[in-house]
Amino acid sequence: MLLLDMTNSQQSFFSSAIAIVALLCAGLVSVGSESDTSLQQRIGRLDTAVQAAEGVRAIKRLHYSYAHYLESGLWHDLSDLLTQNAAGEFPTGSVKGSENLRQYFMQQAGRTSLGLAEGQLNVHLELQPIVTLGADGKTAKAAWHEMAMLGQYGTSARWTGGIYENEYVLENGIWKISRIHFYEQYQGEYELFGHKAPPKWNIAYHFDSAHVGVTIPESARQPAMSSPTNLSAAQRLAQLAQRVQRMNDETEVRNLQHSYGYYLDRKMWVDVADLFARDGSFELDQRGVYVGRDHIIRALAVFYEKAPLRTGELFDHLSLSTIVTIAADGRTASARTQQLSMLGMNGEFARWEVGTYENEFVRQDGIWKIKAVHYYPRMQTDFDKGWAKDAKPAAAVSDTLPPDHRPSQPYQSYPKVDVVAFHFANPVTGRAVQYPAGPLVRVPMVNTSRKASSGSIDSARLESTLAETERKVDAAIAVDAVENLNSSYGYYLDESAWDQMADTFSVTSGAKEISGAGVYIGQDRIRKVLNLRGPRGGRGATSFTIHQLTQPVIHISEDGQSAKARFRLFQGGGAANGSSGSWIGGIYENTAVKENGEWKFGIQDLHHIFSASYRNGWGKMPVRQGTVGSAAAAPRVLQDMAPDRPIRSRQYAFPEIVEPAFHYKNPVSGRMPNEFLP
Repeated sequence: MLLLDMTNSQQSFFSSAIAIVALLCAGLVSVGSESDTSLQQRIGRLDTAVQAAEGVRAIKRLHYSYAHYLESGLWHDLSDLLTQNAAGEFPTGSVKGSENLRQYFMQQAGRTSLGLAEGQLNVHLELQPIVTLGADGKTAKAAWHEMAMLGQYGTSARWTGGIYENEYVLENGIWKISRIHFYEQYQGEYELFGHKAPPKWNIAYHFDSAHVGVTIPESARQPAMSSPTNLSAAQRLAQLAQRVQRMNDETEVRNLQHSYGYYLDRKMWVDVADLFARDGSFELDQRGVYVGRDHIIRALAVFYEKAPLRTGELFDHLSLSTIVTIAADGRTASARTQQLSMLGMNGEFARWEVGTYENEFVRQDGIWKIKAVHYYPRMQTDFDKGWAKDAKPAAAVSDTLPPDHRPSQPYQSYPKVDVVAFHFANPVTGRAVQYPAGPLVRVPMVNTSRKASSGSIDSARLESTLAETERKVDAAIAVDAVENLNSSYGYYLDESAWDQMADTFSVTSGAKEISGAGVYIGQDRIRKVLNLRGPRGGRGATSFTIHQLTQPVIHISEDGQSAKARFRLFQGGGAANGSSGSWIGGIYENTAVKENGEWKFGIQDLHHIFSASYRNGWGKMPVRQGTVGSAAAAPRVLQDMAPDRPIRSRQYAFPEIVEPAFHYKNPVSGRMPNEFLP
């Protein structure tokens, strides 16, 4: 059983943790002085671990908020994320101070006031985080991939992309951005055939391959001299248990949100509907609101067409920059997500779409479920034309399938600049976001203010509650460490850093796929085949690849020693002079193991869904045969080193449809997928 699957025991643990506080405050539970001293020491270590784990999550929340604020031109809230003396390093030069940085971001967008101009696109997609706390737990560094879609309707459309290597600091208990360092990797006008990139990037990565599967160094988990407290050990434990539960709830809701996207891709309408609560609702664009399982399935089939995918149909929905907020009562939550969609039918059309989800969740019967989906497409454009020349309007209320309720609010998509409000306050100031004048789609704010709870618990359960809380905080830490590990793969692949990549695999059980060849097992064999594959000495000067991962669904095993993780591959690249390029999509189903206290890759399982040229896209692809590592399609490496086993899945089958496997069952209904990886 996977730790992050909601069970009745988890619900009981959550209720028990709340109950400890109430009973101790009422004087109904007491702990002897000798026992209390021992517990306080152990809880001190737990307290430090919880603070560190919360720090990693806070840093991700900071950066994803940064991207969301940029997208809507919320310059004031953006600058509030920074320390007063924050520094910025950009291709255009250096900037010092939060106010100067605010002015810089406005200038880059050509703005002198809050918000964006009508017809302006300023989308910043953030992927592939690697977050590492400093030795004292009060500073941190993090790397991120960014892909930006910029332009003005009727005038311009362009891509830019690169890597952030940022620094963070804990000030008065609140994490802030202290340094932004952006390395541009490529840029190009939309109508050209690819992106231009310099011969070298010269990025100073903060992480090293031997320890990238660690978010929190051991020194940052050591308790400092604690301040005097009037709380007993049991009171401290109850508070920490609630905080740990909230982190694990965040993981479950994020897994649920991202699973929705994966099911949507494959038109798994029953699995999508299974994710909803009994009275769940589905609001898509301006078509209206559909309530209940049957009506949701019907709406999906009408608006997105019936399952399954047709031959030549691409229907990929990437989830990015997801921010989850758990309410104070632990029973409701919301999540904001950017969605980048690649849609089309080979031989007929291809389309880009960017949108925003502000979804609501509820815990029913001990399981997190979707209460309401609210999706707002921000921009929809024809692949051949791009967003400078084409913009499709938001859909109107459906006549084909009348909704149960009309749209909750009016909304217009690009080239209009209607702002979708945030369900959460600014993560630094704690104040509501400052919006520009103009149309605003309001969303329910999540109440995170804690209230006193009531309940009952036997004092004999304190030891078991402590052990369970320690296990659960280790699981929360592991989720982010496994994401670090998977993210590193893309960075090392882009740099052709084969020895560093090999370092991230388990010494004995690591298994790496080499496309067109097969699977190689063990760190030494992986290192050897990667260097045979080449090129050596880093990325070549005449070409480049941008191998990005997003949309994690991560499950940690009950014993905390292994993990399974599903990620989306979104890959670009091509000739460095911009004369050609490509788009590649796929699904990773990877495993990880805890080896000598650090997370390492176990099995890497990649299902390539499609590969299309930048010029023609996925709407104009020739019919071809996918490969499973046959000799006819194998690289020259096969002549020097035979694989240990063949690749499991068929690669690059599109426009034929081949279903990628899942490592997990439906997180709400437990429905088994057609293709399951045990």
